[in-house]
Amino acid sequence: MYRHKKAGLVMLLTGVLLTNTVTCAFADVIGPGSDTGRSNVIDATGNRQDTDQNSGPGAGSSGASQGGTITAGSQTPAEAGQIPGGETAAPTEGADAPPESTDAPSETQTPETGELTEEQAAQLLAEQEAAEQEAAKINNLLAVPERQPHLQTTALSISQQNWSVPFINDQDIVTDNAGFSGISTFIENIHGDVLYRTYSTANGWSDWALNGQQTANRETMVPVEAIQYRFKGPVADKFDIYYMATLSDGTQTGWGRNGQTVGTMGQDLYMTGYRLAFFRKGTAVNLNTANTLKAAHADGPQPADGVLRYIHGGDGSNFTGWGWVENHQYYFQDSYPVTGWQYIDGFKYYFGEDGRLVTDVEHLLPAGGPYMLKINKEMNCLTVYAKDGENGFIIPVKAFLTSVGDDTPIGTFKTPEKYRWRLMIHDLYTQYATRLGPGMPILIHSIIYDKPDPFTVWASTYNNLGIARSAGCIRLATSESKWIYDNCAIGTTVTVYNSPDPGPFERPTILYEIPFEQTWDPTDPNVTQEMIDAETARLIAKLNRQ
Repeated sequence: MYRHKKAGLVMLLTGVLLTNTVTCAFADVIGPGSDTGRSNVIDATGNRQDTDQNSGPGAGSSGASQGGTITAGSQTPAEAGQIPGGETAAPTEGADAPPESTDAPSETQTPETGELTEEQAAQLLAEQEAAEQEAAKINNLLAVPERQPHLQTTALSISQQNWSVPFINDQDIVTDNAGFSGISTFIENIHGDVLYRTYSTANGWSDWALNGQQTANRETMVPVEAIQYRFKGPVADKFDIYYMATLSDGTQTGWGRNGQTVGTMGQDLYMTGYRLAFFRKGTAVNLNTANTLKAAHADGPQPADGVLRYIHGGDGSNFTGWGWVENHQYYFQDSYPVTGWQYIDGFKYYFGEDGRLVTDVEHLLPAGGPYMLKINKEMNCLTVYAKDGENGFIIPVKAFLTSVGDDTPIGTFKTPEKYRWRLMIHDLYTQYATRLGPGMPILIHSIIYDKPDPFTVWASTYNNLGIARSAGCIRLATSESKWIYDNCAIGTTVTVYNSPDPGPFERPTILYEIPFEQTWDPTDPNVTQEMIDAETARLIAKLNRQ
């Protein structure tokens, strides 16, 4: 009987694959100086090294994947979250299998009492334990272990004119009474981004920094008056980020969250410290969320008379510029969000009827392009541009997350050829490859496969998009490399450059982390649910043979 129940259990794995049960460090009361936000790093790739230059004449030398490219100062591989083999450790989350039934079969009952004998009870317990062990083996194979964010923050002290020691997770981030002029927060152990920016009366709001970048205007040594933080991507799907400030008059604000303004504006005050915390979605309780900003007015986008308006917290004046509600981006003109097509900062954007920036406008443009590609090597971000008549390629169409490498060349190129499947060095394959330039060993292509079969993908190369380094090629999720293959004609212009600004759109993230043993790219349009079910059954059978 238990064999049949076990079979029913393991067929639930398709649902188990993407179940997430991460827990919150702050909610578990992590004390100052503790480091329990860091989970044990699992070597998810063994001895594999990601290599993706193509084989054949003109192919360059291979290179192992390395750690992240966005850092605050130098880091050791362990600090950067790297694992043996050169890949960056993939943060993971997990799920428990459904409990096994404890109902005893009628044939094991005694005819006199209907109760189990001692021998029968022992046999039943052994069968239950075996079934639980089998379920645990399967769960470990096709689910991601539990992880939680690990945040490390430093502040640029004005009096010391130097960066502070790192503060971990929910420690008080403190400086002396002179305050601080810049901040940097690094996120590890989970996929996604942490974004943050600072405000001062002298400089206004800085641009958003992310994942260890230092905020702008730091070198002016003007004290920060207010801050905003938010998560983006898989981490934002699971966690809320909270933060509160200590001001120069000793006031402590309430807790703001997910992009709200915290601190002071227009009061001749500034911040001398602050504190970060993160909670699983919907679990933050008993926090004081009132009085987050010491100012004459609330700051930022807020509903007013049934519409969204952006009021400047310093003086209550109308606002013109970019604003965010959590991760939804708007542009405000005299405090009201714009809609439709708008020329802003040298680009032509489109905003929906609700004012939100539309970050994929392909459906609003003529089919077939032409398009131009720009790859920000520093930020691992590729942006597709369309032409706006005589104005040139100023319409940002969509943005893709990439993995590039040290050998990715800077410059402007014309694509000469494409390949549906391409054999690379070390007998590895990629899908939908487009060569960067004539005679060059550098291609724009999908993540890595063992052979020309969509069910032989390396899951780590999907999970670590934007983190791991390639051997020089520009690596994309399969659906995105296919989009370029299908829509960007031979001769398409590609510019590769470096900038701390990802581009006209914010840098994307992966959809979610996939288990290491998963053999397909979740974005691959060639993979159907029927095929996934068959592959899941094959993986289960493989496990049962081990």
